[in-house]
Amino acid sequence: MDFSVRFLTTVIWMCTMFQVITAEVSTTHSDAEWDQDSFITTTQTTLHFIQMGKGLREIPLGSHNLESINFGYNRIPSLGPYVFYYNGYLSLTKIELCQNKIFNVSQNAFKELSQLKMVDLSGNNLTSLEVNTFKSNTKLVKLDLSQNKIGFIPFKLFLNSATLETLVLSSNKVDHIYEATFSKLPKLRNLMLNDNTIFFIDQNAFTHLRCLQYLSLASTGVFRLSENMFRNDSYPKIIDLSDTPLANKFDPPLKKVKNNGVANLLTLDRYF
Repeated sequence: MDFSVRFLTTVIWMCTMFQVITAEVSTTHSDAEWDQDSFITTTQTTLHFIQMGKGLREIPLGSHNLESINFGYNRIPSLGPYVFYYNGYLSLTKIELCQNKIFNVSQNAFKELSQLKMVDLSGNNLTSLEVNTFKSNTKLVKLDLSQNKIGFIPFKLFLNSATLETLVLSSNKVDHIYEATFSKLPKLRNLMLNDNTIFFIDQNAFTHLRCLQYLSLASTGVFRLSENMFRNDSYPKIIDLSDTPLANKFDPPLKKVKNNGVANLLTLDRYF
């Protein structure tokens, strides 16, 4: 009888433990499913963290293996020093923060992000950025600052980046482009300045942009362009002048001026 009692007791204990273990496994599985709602995996090696329209007021904690984040359409007001690094983001290549409330970005906000290639800060409340905000991001190639309130300051660089290739400044408060504005963006190829007021462009304003291929001045107040604004041996291949006073001097009005047409347009300024 003693043996039978001990055997029955053992069986009951094993059944109880099985239920506990099963419950723990079920809980772990549920947690994993919750994580997958936030982390969307497109390949086995690339992770994207998407938290759009969640009412976020700060950058949430992340993970060292994340490569892309999208916190668009939230209420984030500012980006403090090392904000991504301190929150665990070490491998980011892409940051999307469009349509937030950002009015201030620390010069050190993007520090320690050595793989960063693209940043979207469009649709915020920025009026300026510190010159060296992206200086340490030596792989950065695209920056979208459209739909902000940015204007340029006389004799001051806008940004210092040795690698930036595409800069989007559409729909800001740009009314004057100065000689120093883009002087520290040597690799810039695409510059979008459309939908700004822009009534004056300094001589030599684009001479530092030796790689410039595409320049959009559409829907601005630009009424003249001259050879002196560019390097003689490196005119852009395309200049979009749609809906500008300069375009309307021609019949039919100019739109996108391309290739040899760019040189011809710039030399016309000699005769006016």
